[in-house]
Amino acid sequence: MKKILFRSAVISFWLLLLITILYWPKITWQTTDKNSINVFAWGDILDPDVVKDFEKTTGIKVHLNYYSSNEELIVKLKATHGEGYDLIIPSDYAVQILIRENLLKPLDKTQLHFWNTLNPLLLGHFYDPDNRYSIPFEWEIYGLGIDKDYFQNRPLTPSWRLIFDPNLIDYRIGMVNDPIEAVLFASFYLYGDQNNLSLPQQYAIGQLLIQQHQWVAVYASFRADYLLATKNCPVVIASSSYIWRTMRNYPYVHFLIPEEGTFITIENLGIPLASTKEDLVYQFLNYLYSKESSAAHFATYGFFPSTTHAYDLMHLDPLADQLIHSSKEQFSKYHFIQELLPEEEIRNIWVEVKSGYSESYCELH
Repeated sequence: MKKILFRSAVISFWLLLLITILYWPKITWQTTDKNSINVFAWGDILDPDVVKDFEKTTGIKVHLNYYSSNEELIVKLKATHGEGYDLIIPSDYAVQILIRENLLKPLDKTQLHFWNTLNPLLLGHFYDPDNRYSIPFEWEIYGLGIDKDYFQNRPLTPSWRLIFDPNLIDYRIGMVNDPIEAVLFASFYLYGDQNNLSLPQQYAIGQLLIQQHQWVAVYASFRADYLLATKNCPVVIASSSYIWRTMRNYPYVHFLIPEEGTFITIENLGIPLASTKEDLVYQFLNYLYSKESSAAHFATYGFFPSTTHAYDLMHLDPLADQLIHSSKEQFSKYHFIQELLPEEEIRNIWVEVKSGYSESYCELH
């Protein structure tokens, strides 16, 4: 009997913990303060000083809660049906999922005073073709962070070869730790922008990543720039925002865009369907998209703003200026992150990559 009671208590504990995790924002944000909004965001995307200035200027309180991945955002929004949230910041592909689940509210663009300042190249993409539910907020691209000192007397080609070509690499690299991204990058290196992969092509992607394992010092999706700053690796694959922040303090760090093309991530703002505070949210949105706010966010986090009216307030080096003013032709070389293979296949490849062996992966094919 004691064993049964103990097991029941353990099960009850874990169920309570799961419910708390899923519903915590909804539970903690139940408030009688009508002059407040609840924002669910990445941890390093909203400048706290901008938020404080907004609260001081308008008297509207902003309650911030954070998630660590788009998957966590999607799960929590589905679990709560969006209740308890007034504004969220999903990445591009996550917007498409949230729209499909009917969790986002159509925007009233007449209340968005900044709409005409948005970069048109960031509008009308696959995840929300008419931008009916989402507004691009900030964007970044993946590229190669390099140690210029290391390559001072070495040939340097801005290419994916710097992290994949065994005939070129005699150094350690920093590689992303996201299997979806790793498979996508390897596929792009081998086959270009292709969605339908044959079994032999899938096998070749797996073999390339397994081979790459031998010169990977660290798999790190975040803070790969630390490997450059500490001179542990002369080449890392990372998003532009991380490299840009590091470049400000370490002049030997540089950012290269692979000549074959690369990948873009657009962070968007959306209003959950269950929100009843659109009037307050629109005030916050107009404040976030002001010139001063856009410039402050770039200075703090290194993300490129989606608006074009703050460039004169931003301290841009030549490369940042070039990227922000990308032409339509240049922008066409920035591709979106997508899941090329079924989840199980990606997981099988990644297990073999991390183990450093290819025998069992070969047996799968």
